[in-house]
Amino acid sequence: MSRLLSLLVSALAGALIAALVVVAVPAEGAPNGGGPGDPLLLSRVNQAGPMTVLKTNGGFRILAKNPKRPPLMIYTPDGMPPLEVSSKAKVENLNADLVDGLNASAFVRASQLVLPVAAYAGGNQTVTVGRTSKVVRSVSLTPPAPGLVIVNATANVQETVTGDETACSITTGVSTDSSYLLWWESSGGNNETAQLAGTRGFPVTGSTPFTANLVCAHDGIAATSNVRDSALTAIFIPNG
Repeated sequence: MSRLLSLLVSALAGALIAALVVVAVPAEGAPNGGGPGDPLLLSRVNQAGPMTVLKTNGGFRILAKNPKRPPLMIYTPDGMPPLEVSSKAKVENLNADLVDGLNASAFVRASQLVLPVAAYAGGNQTVTVGRTSKVVRSVSLTPPAPGLVIVNATANVQETVTGDETACSITTGVSTDSSYLLWWESSGGNNETAQLAGTRGFPVTGSTPFTANLVCAHDGIAATSNVRDSALTAIFIPNG
């Protein structure tokens, strides 16, 4: 009798342990885990019809250990967005491979949208210049980005004596630039007038005010010459 009782107790204990193992850990290779109302089972496919809502004051964090597998994978049918959020706040370090189906190379960067900037200085004016260089006209602008400022200058020069000379330069300084001169020598009599014109480019780095000058000087028999109705036009062109 005692032996029979021992056998029955052993059999019941074995069955109970087997039942607990089946409930706690699904059989190896089982495709599905919990269903509606069941706890979430790890390493298993959990299935539920209604929406599952997770409410937590501490947030939800995924700590990835495998560098070869992404920590979050979302699969949806075509045409269905994989994610929906309620906030418009910026998410730091969130990179998107495509925007509306386009790669970043298809978009124009803000630096490429810099438009040309122009400035003009001119009008009726007569400036008498001698052998010392004098700034006749100035034009200024502030380039918004690195690029090139193209400056065009025109001026009417009047010599009082035949054979006299007047030289002008487009420069950022206050003296005539010997490497870039707009030069004229009178050859047709007293009070002869001719027009000087020229263009010069200046590289600029951007965000710094730029000023170009028309600087003139007289070198001839008479002491002076007259520079009339000069004009300067500066146009900024961005790089690229």
